[in-house]
Amino acid sequence: VDNFINLVKDYNNTVGSVGLSGDFAPFTKTDYDVEKISSLWTAKHGDFIGTNCRINTYTLLKGKIKIPQVKSDTELLFQDKDAIDKGKLFDTKDQANFDILFSRVKTEATQDVKVHAKHMEDYYKHFTFDAKARMLSVVVHDNLDGDSLFVGHVGVLVPTTDGYLFVEKLTFEEPYQAIKFSSKKDCYKYLTTKYKDYTGPGLAKPFIMDNDKWVDMD
Repeated sequence: VDNFINLVKDYNNTVGSVGLSGDFAPFTKTDYDVEKISSLWTAKHGDFIGTNCRINTYTLLKGKIKIPQVKSDTELLFQDKDAIDKGKLFDTKDQANFDILFSRVKTEATQDVKVHAKHMEDYYKHFTFDAKARMLSVVVHDNLDGDSLFVGHVGVLVPTTDGYLFVEKLTFEEPYQAIKFSSKKDCYKYLTTKYKDYTGPGLAKPFIMDNDKWVDMD
């Protein structure tokens, strides 16, 4: 958590003048001045592009997830790996565990989400996740190099006294967000709606995993 907060502070101290941080307010669609953010970030950090959703989620949850030592497919993690290397974010063990947690998973050439969800559940059944600090993943179907599944976005959901708090880093450029929800279902709906267009011809629509289980929104 300390490492995560340090990343948040560095980001906000670097680009906070764009008007990112503030008190909780009713949630509306957020649009950020990515061009201005990028110029401020690059001026301070050079070719280190910062951190994204996967890097921050691993930073928060690495002590809460038991990760099996299996072979990983990191073909789609090239930007993450470059950021981790240039930012000196993880040691060798953490890098390996990160690669396994967010490995590309083989699937079939179908638009049936149930088929893809079964492959993700089969992959994650070898992991032990935390019941309170939950990893919510938006899984994307990709077929540029064979059919595979990939965690396109991810964040951490924790219970609060009156509902749930979802913590995420939107993209390398875009900021951290903390959103309060009254139920898990509301958070699932937010993620499903926000990332519904992360698909293409012949591809399945994105779907949500709550830890190691598929969230059936139908």
